[in-house]
Amino acid sequence: MTKYAVVDLEATSASHTSKIIQIGIAVVENGKITQTYQTDVNPHEALDYHITMLTGITTAQAQAAPDFSDVLPDVAAILRDCVFVAHNVKFDYHLLARTFTQHGVSLDMPRVDTVELARVFFPTLEKYGLETLSRVLNLQHDKPHEALSDAYATAKLLIKLQEKMRHLPKNVLTEIEQHADSLIYETRLVITEQLPEAKRKHADMIKVNHISTLKPYFSENKNLVKKNFRKNLKLLNLAERPQQKAFAEVVKARLADESASFIEAPTGIGKTYAYLLTLLGQGKKLILSVPTKILQDQLMQDLAPVFKAKFGVNFAKVLGTANYISLEKFSKLLYKADDGKNFEIFKMKVLVWLTETKTGELDELSLTMTSHAYLDSIRHTGTVSPGQLYFEQDFWQLTQKKAENAQVIVMNHAYLAERIADQTAMFEDKVLVVDEAQQLFSILENAQQKSVKLLDELVKVNRHASQLHRRLLESLTHQLSRRQLNVDKIRLDAQELDLTAITDVLANPEDFIWIQNHVLKSSPTDFLNFAAMIPQATKTYLIGATLAMSEKQAVFPELLGFTDYTFDRMPLEKINNQQVYVATDSVDVTTESPENYAKFISEQVRQVAKIGKSMVVLFTSNDSLALTAQALEAAEVDFLQADVSEDASRIKKKFDERDQAILLGSKKFWEGVDFERQDDLILLVTRLPFTVPDDILIRKYAKRFKNPFFDFSVPMATLQLKQALGRVNRRKDQKSVVIILDKRLAGKTYAKKMVKNLRQASRVDFAKLDDILQETKSFWKE
Repeated sequence: MTKYAVVDLEATSASHTSKIIQIGIAVVENGKITQTYQTDVNPHEALDYHITMLTGITTAQAQAAPDFSDVLPDVAAILRDCVFVAHNVKFDYHLLARTFTQHGVSLDMPRVDTVELARVFFPTLEKYGLETLSRVLNLQHDKPHEALSDAYATAKLLIKLQEKMRHLPKNVLTEIEQHADSLIYETRLVITEQLPEAKRKHADMIKVNHISTLKPYFSENKNLVKKNFRKNLKLLNLAERPQQKAFAEVVKARLADESASFIEAPTGIGKTYAYLLTLLGQGKKLILSVPTKILQDQLMQDLAPVFKAKFGVNFAKVLGTANYISLEKFSKLLYKADDGKNFEIFKMKVLVWLTETKTGELDELSLTMTSHAYLDSIRHTGTVSPGQLYFEQDFWQLTQKKAENAQVIVMNHAYLAERIADQTAMFEDKVLVVDEAQQLFSILENAQQKSVKLLDELVKVNRHASQLHRRLLESLTHQLSRRQLNVDKIRLDAQELDLTAITDVLANPEDFIWIQNHVLKSSPTDFLNFAAMIPQATKTYLIGATLAMSEKQAVFPELLGFTDYTFDRMPLEKINNQQVYVATDSVDVTTESPENYAKFISEQVRQVAKIGKSMVVLFTSNDSLALTAQALEAAEVDFLQADVSEDASRIKKKFDERDQAILLGSKKFWEGVDFERQDDLILLVTRLPFTVPDDILIRKYAKRFKNPFFDFSVPMATLQLKQALGRVNRRKDQKSVVIILDKRLAGKTYAKKMVKNLRQASRVDFAKLDDILQETKSFWKE
């Protein structure tokens, strides 16, 4: 068997002129660590402060160490006849080889990189640093950045990688080896060596050609939920709460009504358990829709196992087809070898992931060194037939089967809006529960919009075809650049140029037409009639903490097309575990430049961070978020930034894993991410969440009311602000402080209406920033 020398070096810097100050080696043979070695090395120069802080090695310690020439024979003897292994092997090998050469000795060894191997064989991790891997894989790593500790942890990692390779199906490991030349240096050697050892039987797998997946498991669906709500809670070891009980009674009472039932109830009373236990107790099958995929995941992770264990109830999560892998597409890509090394590594990673995933959801895959284009190349299209090669393994059709066998189907609002009209069979004999129904506005609006990327269309025009084509293109480009669009002229030019995608967007002359970020969009003049989309016999509940847009009338249901409905409001209780502050001496968000306001926000983040609690900072624009992120980076503040294209669940997961973390978030974090895992939390609201005046929803609302700002913008901003407060107040034993930096809430006429609404449940105080910091510190001591 191959002998591996796992090496870690500590150095004076990360540059090409660095010098070794410590060497750690752990020798691995036959899956065991057989020898270790460590020594300090004198670099004959003073160490920088940050190197001492990182490694713990002082200048005095280094100066007392032996010269490299003194330890070279021992190091060379250990390395002889070994394969050189390191975590980021390029740095360690080059530094050691250069130092050998400086002493007249050459170093020529096969090299293996455990970072590359970890990316392939642990395909769902977000980070592949040694500290992260040590924590996740339970490697022994007592002293990070001490050479021997790092080498020992890397050796443990190598052993785990070897074990994982041996336990993969042989057809999969064989295929991986076919792509392994794309790994750096001689890293492929580890895979090749383990291939003959991959002899394990895999009775739990389906193997077709080079792909192996887990056999699907379908458990029997039983609904053992009792009619008695209190007895169900007792079985779950949950205490009955007055507000929760009252809410459950309303749900039960409204079940006999054929009309849609709107129920407004505050957060933190246990609504989800209440409606699930009540409706399941009545023997109903449910379709449960929530705003986001991350909330779907929370339900599947937190509630589904409980209901299965206690009541035999099956939950099934359903997503849009593009969220799943197409094995047909992926299998064809395996035979293409001209896609670049990173894509080859991506294929290897997917092969491993397919042996582990139960869902086939592409969001499970790590995005490290993985572009969205890679994922797009293997997304499912929703077409699958029994005659296809991978039909038995197809995750999309397996999801449909699980849904058929489930008592509760969990989907998100976007999927609901997309499929409710054309999948009526799925909704037959079921109760539809739309949780956080206030989120339907923007989702339904997106569902009915048409759009086209202008640049994608304009490049199709053959500029050399004729002078007429050039003039038409110039005319069209000019019209599209104007602030006031001449829709008729644009449509005519696009027709002449045969740009059908543009003419399709402009097909209805009555639509709202606008351009946003070089995308031409159109939308009907009214809100989408959600009520008309629901199958006639489907009993529907629309539930949320903030459904009423005014105290006088429940406008919300009517905007969704409901004429026959009931509207119940559960009484609010004062929240004692959350304090809201409005900063009266904050800068003016309406006059300050974006750059200066970002600097102001970053300074407040730095000050609030000193309190020592995890913090969520919410923005109303991605530009403001990006500018603040730049300011925080300049100040060397560690934070998480929610990228526009990145799935919110990935950022949320990272946030949950860290202590005293700072997260910068925008739209998705106002609307659909609950922070339930932190006991103590600070929420910083950078700006009131008003929609911009030309927002499409405002334009539609303006057609119905004389003063859309007061009748729509102010209530909607209040609803969204209340949602944000609810995001960090998920449990009675969770404590949170909310600091609103927008001082308009302290002075504007409309602000009185907003504050009155907020004070129905929350404690809202006005104070200067310095006083808020002091009172926040005191709040945790209450």
